[in-house]
Amino acid sequence: MNIQEIYQKNKKNIFFSENKDIQIHREKLINVFITDRFDKKSNESLKNINLKNFFDFKYKYLLPEETSVINNNQDSSYSIVSVNGQCASFKDDKIEITKISDKDYNDFSKNNTIEKNDHFVNLNSLFLNSGFKIIIKKNNNIKIKISNIVTDDDLTIFQKNNFICEEGSSLSLIEEYENKNNSTSNILNVIKLEKKSSLNHFLIQDNSSNHNLVITSHSSCKKESFYNQRVYNFSDGYVRNFHFSELLEINSEADLQGIFFLKDNNTSNNKTFVKHFAEDCKSNQVYKGILKDRAKATYFSNTHVDQVAQKTEGYQLSKGILLSDNASYFSKPELKIYADDVKCSHGSTIGPIDENAIFYLRSRGMSKNAATKILISSFINEELSSIDDEQMSELIQKKLIRYLSKVK
Repeated sequence: MNIQEIYQKNKKNIFFSENKDIQIHREKLINVFITDRFDKKSNESLKNINLKNFFDFKYKYLLPEETSVINNNQDSSYSIVSVNGQCASFKDDKIEITKISDKDYNDFSKNNTIEKNDHFVNLNSLFLNSGFKIIIKKNNNIKIKISNIVTDDDLTIFQKNNFICEEGSSLSLIEEYENKNNSTSNILNVIKLEKKSSLNHFLIQDNSSNHNLVITSHSSCKKESFYNQRVYNFSDGYVRNFHFSELLEINSEADLQGIFFLKDNNTSNNKTFVKHFAEDCKSNQVYKGILKDRAKATYFSNTHVDQVAQKTEGYQLSKGILLSDNASYFSKPELKIYADDVKCSHGSTIGPIDENAIFYLRSRGMSKNAATKILISSFINEELSSIDDEQMSELIQKKLIRYLSKVK
């Protein structure tokens, strides 16, 4: 069954199927799939994936029997359990949570920052069946933890979430993806930061080998706003992290960083892309990976500096450690600079663990296994030590110890 047939069979269960504008947009997306040849060489969104798993699938979605849980804690924090991409409505003097609307969908469909040939984003728009919007009200400082739960095997979750930080607000957001069933989650986060707002965004990914996670984000930053994203991928299943940010007004900043830990035959695709559209803005893109066995990964990093974006600072860095001869990590940095007063750079270092360092530690009485674990911990120490949240730091450390316990 092809994409068009799957859509026609299930469109009554898809969000906004009665909206004429959205119908027209989806027909255009279907035509893209009909005419596309799925050339992996020319399309970054298709690298290292099994096309059959994602584009010849059985659509299945179940509304959860139990509604999601929202707890308002005493320390100005909120705990949310999102079930199959659904979240209950909630409102107080600090935040407002609602189901996404057709207006939210149309706003995104007109956005040009994410490439139109990203087939996973197109699938999300075509089969959208869940999602919510969270607004952080003006001048509030809060913390939200979202646990994303998938209830059954063989579900196809197509979820779109909107996060809006109003002027002067500050949000610390933790998203957990820890599912052990045989399902696929395709999630799109759209993030808007108004003037002088900030968002510290942590994504913890720890799914089983049968669960596929495709997560894409698009953040837009207004004057003096700051988007800080940290991705920690410990999953045994396939994960795609594609994250885009645009700096729209002066003194805005985006910092996109990630660490992935791969083993067995697992694969992961990663991409960050920052567009500078204003003066005096900063961006930082850093991804690090540790790969063993036959694991494979890619990382594409892009910085675009518009001609009006003078005094830009943009940095890209990719580092990888290969713990076996059969592991592979492909990195491709790219800079497109149309302004003349900028500070931009990129770098990439990928290779086996430093044998001289291993020899030095072994000469001090360590086993090779212990020495390897010490060097891996040192490799990512800077990123882990920068975590301000004590609970978050402890959680990441526990997952790291679990990964290292399987390194020989």
